[in-house]
Amino acid sequence: MEDNKQPVRFRRQVKQVTAPPSPEALFGVLPRTTTSHGALWSHQADMLRAYADPALVKKPDVALELPTGSGKTLVGLLLADWRRRHFKHRSVYACPTNQLAHQVWVAARAQGVPAALFTGGRPSFSDQDLGRYEGAEVVAITIYSHVFNTNPAFGNAQSLLFDDAHAAESFVAEAWAIEIPATAGQFTALLDVFGDDLDPHLVTRLTDRYGGTEVRLLPVPTVAKHAAELDMVLSTLTGNAWHRFKMVRSQLRACLFYVSPQGWYIRPLIPPTFAHEPFTVPQQRIYLSATLGEGGELERAFGRPKITRIPAPPEWENIGSGRRFFVFPDLAESTDDPFGPGGLHVVDTNQPAPQPGTAEAPADPEIRGGLVGRLIDLRGKSVVLTPDRKSATLIADTLGVPHTERFRPGDTVDGLQLFKDADRGMLLAPSRFDGMDLPDEACSVILMHNLPDALHLQDRFLQTALRAGRVALERVRTRVIQGAGRCTRGPRDFALVIVTGRELQRFLARLDVREGLPPELQAEIAFGRDNSQVTPSQLVGLARSALNRDQIWQEDAEPDIVERRSECTKQDPAYVDKLAASAEHEVKAWQAAWLEDWDAASRCAVQVLDLLTGEELRPYQALWAYLGSVWARLAVGAPGAPARAEQLLERARKAAVGTWLREIEGHVDAEPELGVLDGEAVAAVAQIYRSSPKLKTAAKFRAFANEMLANLGNPDSTMYEQGLASLGELLGARSFKPPGQGRTDAAWLWPSWWMTVEAKSEQKSEGGISLKYIRQTNTQLRQLAADEGLDEPPADSISVIASPRGMVSDLAVPAADKHLYLVSPEAILAIAVRAMKAWTEIRSAAPAGVEGEDLLAVVAQALRTNVVLPSYVKDAVTADPVRP
Repeated sequence: MEDNKQPVRFRRQVKQVTAPPSPEALFGVLPRTTTSHGALWSHQADMLRAYADPALVKKPDVALELPTGSGKTLVGLLLADWRRRHFKHRSVYACPTNQLAHQVWVAARAQGVPAALFTGGRPSFSDQDLGRYEGAEVVAITIYSHVFNTNPAFGNAQSLLFDDAHAAESFVAEAWAIEIPATAGQFTALLDVFGDDLDPHLVTRLTDRYGGTEVRLLPVPTVAKHAAELDMVLSTLTGNAWHRFKMVRSQLRACLFYVSPQGWYIRPLIPPTFAHEPFTVPQQRIYLSATLGEGGELERAFGRPKITRIPAPPEWENIGSGRRFFVFPDLAESTDDPFGPGGLHVVDTNQPAPQPGTAEAPADPEIRGGLVGRLIDLRGKSVVLTPDRKSATLIADTLGVPHTERFRPGDTVDGLQLFKDADRGMLLAPSRFDGMDLPDEACSVILMHNLPDALHLQDRFLQTALRAGRVALERVRTRVIQGAGRCTRGPRDFALVIVTGRELQRFLARLDVREGLPPELQAEIAFGRDNSQVTPSQLVGLARSALNRDQIWQEDAEPDIVERRSECTKQDPAYVDKLAASAEHEVKAWQAAWLEDWDAASRCAVQVLDLLTGEELRPYQALWAYLGSVWARLAVGAPGAPARAEQLLERARKAAVGTWLREIEGHVDAEPELGVLDGEAVAAVAQIYRSSPKLKTAAKFRAFANEMLANLGNPDSTMYEQGLASLGELLGARSFKPPGQGRTDAAWLWPSWWMTVEAKSEQKSEGGISLKYIRQTNTQLRQLAADEGLDEPPADSISVIASPRGMVSDLAVPAADKHLYLVSPEAILAIAVRAMKAWTEIRSAAPAGVEGEDLLAVVAQALRTNVVLPSYVKDAVTADPVRP
């Protein structure tokens, strides 16, 4: 019996009568103004229209600037899909995280863009979706790590688009970066490989896991010398570290080895993407970025010599991405307000908790976090952004957040959904300043704690040991901008942004930082700083008004911010152009080094140095001069290379700030030479050790040292000043407090260098250091010079203000002289602890009868090992200039 159903029909080809639209046809007709729901915003249309230039369509690398909240996802999807249709390309849209990739895939479905999602491990990929991608039927949406690894999932892409390119540095570089924690067996094994070639005092400090967070760069020639042994050690790695080792195994001599007491970090300065075919084969790479990085950040992050830029259209500045009220609790007035102190003082839960009813215990659990806790409680949900996981957890502990109300975003497609669906909760999001959207009613309170300036050891080396923070300034500024925008994803969103942590508050107080921000953000931060200088109860009231957007906010705040914004312009300092010009040559230098063409790498380094001129870039000059020197030394037989190596090394010595270069120049057969200043200190300490009655016996020394530590731990000004005088003596300085009103609280004088300390130990942590104190500190060195009968103090002498306050008032910053620095009392106390340890070692190693050169050698070793030579002390107290 025949089947009465309709027969199955074959699907016939639908012929395309016309060719796929050209970029001009597709993007050139977009309306310049769009207002209907779901339509393009005018600035999105402008960006697509700008890209439609036939010359840009064929460029190998194109970056589009699309700030936070400007709708970059839709623009990116349209570009990726157009290249798929017009060129029949296998088109890949790469995101930093699985979570963000899922968001983009959801947006693609909503906009009707044919797309397939590829996250997780490769075995989980759908064969059907892979086939559709291979046939150029869909855009592949995936993550960076499926492009940058030893076995990439998308090695045959023809168009490659990178979302959140401004945050790409770590996501790209991590493919060539090996992290080895101090707890791993390879940590000590690597030190053993280098041991005989390193300053033994440096090795001692690095193996002390409680010895601080200093980061050192290992000598490049020593790495080259031991490449085979390093390969043997690193070949024992497992997991992700093993896969990353395979990416650099054949080029270990071209990697930089960073080490700290916390671990190793091994990578090239700039990732060698030029040698990675999944990145170089596509006809075009498109970078969607919240900022174009005026100093060449995109080029360095992706290892490309040149990237063509399409800046955001001017109209975007008139749209913005919502409104924020920035509050700075540490600027609130110090009062007896029941809301408690302004700052957030995190409590380490590993310490014994205070007993109820004691002075240390909070009277009311609801205000355990002081003002910060009250601000967060204005809404049921908040997000905490910190650079590290431990800080986020400590904040939740300090604020008394129940574990049932703590959420973490993770890196799964639904990682945020539980938090979005909850009525109450705190989202702990360490290192998630990007790729996490909480628009509309999802969340409206952000706590940003501490500065995200060092996400790995290379970052930390550039910031601390090298003192080249200006090189990473735009990257850090972008992280802060992105973090502040997590809850304001569109023009109608509103968020309260609570800023805590000494370094982050200082960062946003700096005028050179704020002038590089978008005008809208400049206005919001300036408004927030001004309006945070009220009592805690008043600040909570202002925050409540802002979140409710009530009549007071609309009549007082909104017009003021708009007026401030009209007076702001985005400005970049002159050195940014120099960094931008040098980026191309920096990339080419590392490409040559990766190919072990050492002579070419050294010559490119010279080109970099020709562009990195000026005092502002001096630390970065030192690094490039050092690299150029060691590469020239490796270029055996190259004409002129030996002379170039010596010239560049001398240039590095002149430009280097701090002690990093001197330490890695140490040789096997000799201690690193002491500089003039350190030699003066060693001689003075030896003399004091043999002649000072109060330090003569072990009992007297212990009493002296314990009293010094007690005084430096006491906020009372008189006792604190006595502690400073004692510490200066242990450091080998002529240490005293000059008589007279308004004089420095401690003067430490070595023959070739002076340091004054203005102690504000009695101050509370909230508030800023006033103009009065800045002006007073400005004069202290000149007054000392007059006392000594000199016209001026020795060159490079400094004055520091030791205060619990992490900020300086906006009026005071421009009045500060260049030799003024801020330091915390904790940092001074840490120096004192190390000085006491050094003296203990001296007493043990130099009993009666050890004199002359033998005594000097013992003293030098103890001061160097414990990092209390004056050059090290100078490094420690000059990290935070009052006027950068």
